[in-house]
Amino acid sequence: MTLKRTSLPRTAEAAALVELRDAIVRGDLEPGAPIRQSAAAEQLGLSVIPVREALKTLAGEGIVTYVPQRGYTVTELSADTVDGIFRVRELLEAEAEQCAAARLRDEDVAAMRAAVEEQRAAVDAADPLAVISGNRRFHFALLDRCDNEWLLRFVKQLWEALEPHRALSYRRAAATGDHERARAILDEHEGIVDAFEQGDVPLALRLLAAHRSGGQADFHRLLAPPEHG
Repeated sequence: MTLKRTSLPRTAEAAALVELRDAIVRGDLEPGAPIRQSAAAEQLGLSVIPVREALKTLAGEGIVTYVPQRGYTVTELSADTVDGIFRVRELLEAEAEQCAAARLRDEDVAAMRAAVEEQRAAVDAADPLAVISGNRRFHFALLDRCDNEWLLRFVKQLWEALEPHRALSYRRAAATGDHERARAILDEHEGIVDAFEQGDVPLALRLLAAHRSGGQADFHRLLAPPEHG
């Protein structure tokens, strides 16, 4: 586990929460990895209490799992859980996208285009962390225009529940040099931006829905047991 000492003026609990979440989203802590409270506290230069409270918050978000006598681990998703998350995303995220699209500005579309280029450079460089960052920046350049605070809060929580597995997927691809799916995702992002640039919002929303379905299939492939020849 790799954590960073924070120098920002936050409360101890807030600092622990930010650093633990970032480590999980980056993939430094992979699904199933144990999180030792004392070790995390030592790396962050904090006491165990704020780390424990931060872990309770993450458990409430579904990012980590607590098992009595065993402690905390990064949540491992099952195929059924992925389907449940994507069903809720289908309902909430589609609503948030429609809300956001009605308020989208030229600079937001430009930010989406820039995120695609950032993601493309990251794929070429086989940098999974930068790929994830670009992917998230792309989607939230749109989603952040949604003015329903609660809707956006739940959408972000659903995204974060999936991020450890998304990081694992990109890391595996980088390790094997298999970037076919990453480049296909870039093409999908390009099509979405093209539609917004052309003012065809209904097409953009349909492409986003199809893109989400493709993401669900990606997670199923990631979670499938390895084939033995």
